[in-house]
Amino acid sequence: MAASLALDIAASLSWVFQDTQELTTISDTAKLQFAADLANGTADDQADRLWHDERTLATATHEDLDLTALAASVFENSVTVSLATVRALLLINTATTAGEDLLVGGAGAGGNAWASPFNGDQDAQLVLPADATLLLVNKKNTWTIANGASDQLRIANDGTGSITYRVVIVGTSA
Repeated sequence: MAASLALDIAASLSWVFQDTQELTTISDTAKLQFAADLANGTADDQADRLWHDERTLATATHEDLDLTALAASVFENSVTVSLATVRALLLINTATTAGEDLLVGGAGAGGNAWASPFNGDQDAQLVLPADATLLLVNKKNTWTIANGASDQLRIANDGTGSITYRVVIVGTSA
């Protein structure tokens, strides 16, 4: 029996901005939404691999997630998820104290950095502050991974205490 993957990716931000004046209140009400569906497969708008975990990093440490060998447990069986491309990355920093930041990316050339979403810059890092979310989606072109050359996604703890984060990586096998 073959495995199958279907995904719904969504993000939205809605607001009510009001300016109260002497005779009236002016309101700006709107919503910005992003929604994407990915069917099972390896072509555009498709994905066939998914990996997720909740992890904790001690103060001033980092880990390099090998995107070609992500360990997981499914129904008490150990499996390895190997990605050739990434379609979506969701990271949530669960820390609630300001300054408990995660640094995403920046493994450098010696660390076989996966730099595709960072404009190819192996040292580039995004700061994911406490109580924040990062969602990257690339349905059409994907971000490629080269086993042994550009397969390490570094997550570093830049805070003063342990930080727990949640991660989901969606991609393709080919």
